[in-house]
Amino acid sequence: MPNNLTSPIRQTVILDVARIAQEKYVIPVIGEKIAEEIRTKQEQGGYDHIREAAELADTLTSDLRHASNDQHWQVSFDSKLTSPLYADNEDDVNSEDLEMLKEKVRKSNFGIEKVEHMPGNIGYVDLHGFAWIGFPGAGDSIVAAMQLIAYCDALIFDLRQNHGGEVETLQLVLSYLVDDHPKHYDTFHYRPTDEYQQLWTYHYVPGRRMPDVPIFVLTSSTTGSGGEAFAYILKSMGRATVIGETTLGAAHTTDLEIVQEKFQVEFPSGRSISPFTKGDWENAGVAPDLPVPRDDALKTAHLFALEQLAKQCKDDGQKRLLRWDMEIASSQYTPVALEESILSRYEGCYGDRVFTMKDGSLVYSRQGLSTTKLIPLSEDRFRLDDLIKFEFRLDEQGMASSVALSCRDRAEIVIPKEAATAPVSLP
Repeated sequence: MPNNLTSPIRQTVILDVARIAQEKYVIPVIGEKIAEEIRTKQEQGGYDHIREAAELADTLTSDLRHASNDQHWQVSFDSKLTSPLYADNEDDVNSEDLEMLKEKVRKSNFGIEKVEHMPGNIGYVDLHGFAWIGFPGAGDSIVAAMQLIAYCDALIFDLRQNHGGEVETLQLVLSYLVDDHPKHYDTFHYRPTDEYQQLWTYHYVPGRRMPDVPIFVLTSSTTGSGGEAFAYILKSMGRATVIGETTLGAAHTTDLEIVQEKFQVEFPSGRSISPFTKGDWENAGVAPDLPVPRDDALKTAHLFALEQLAKQCKDDGQKRLLRWDMEIASSQYTPVALEESILSRYEGCYGDRVFTMKDGSLVYSRQGLSTTKLIPLSEDRFRLDDLIKFEFRLDEQGMASSVALSCRDRAEIVIPKEAATAPVSLP
């Protein structure tokens, strides 16, 4: 079908869209209202001026969303990247379109943007989506990501840029976060057939599960659909602390119908009914437990997780290590900047260790070896790396008289500053 429209085709497309709203929209009474508004506008000539198929698709999308206050509606013309997801079998899909979709999903790393081990043994997973596990490599990649964080003491799932995905993938990830007794976490109602489907976690998943590890979920105002489901379910189960912004409020799942061969109508066809809340997050969104701007969510979650772990820790040695990591993490999120007048107080030789100024920073060397720039933690505390820190002690004149060297796994030693006999210099 070319992009230009004839009047009969335009009318047929409009009436088909109204029919879909009336017969298949997730909430019947709203579906009737949507259909009535679309038909009324058509009867009054509100679409008669449209001559191009793409413009009709965009206009219908806008009208459907406005009538239902549901952003899941989408009418497209000749879209190549969505139809393969909804075909009954691969034989019904243009092979070129299917390969294009697979390549796009593969290059997105199946929605797994980043997996990281953070200070304090905190696991971090940035999920931009839940790609269908039926795509080659998707399931293996998700399992691998979950195993990379399997021995962490707390987990942060970043869904600030997650706009949804597939139910089966969400089910797999959730199953790693509970024990092996299947748990009913959602009920799905599908309007077109009036069917109800209970969703349970899996009895078996490959690798290690994390049923007792504290979980923190990051959200933003654009977190949508499956991303919201992940946050909503874990929060409702009492399994996670949500940190960030209230989410988009797009709880409905979608289906797709092709009309007049080239128009694809994606419509809200199903909804969640939580066994915990008896409702869902449509329009309301998922409210955070700790509301902060999206850009502050990771910092807040990481430091809060470390603080909670330290409070619960009964071993003084482990608590000290958590405080050690917390100081490092805090300085990474909020770097400390010091004037040269402050840094100059610390210049000098402390045994075989030498501190001096270079390019506006305090640098360190031992036994004449190459220099390393120190990272300020506070006005008088610095770190060499994740394992060694220095704290300078001042005399009555405000100049350094000694330096306390601390190692992550050993007690500190105090090294007095030697009397200056010549200007300090480093290679």
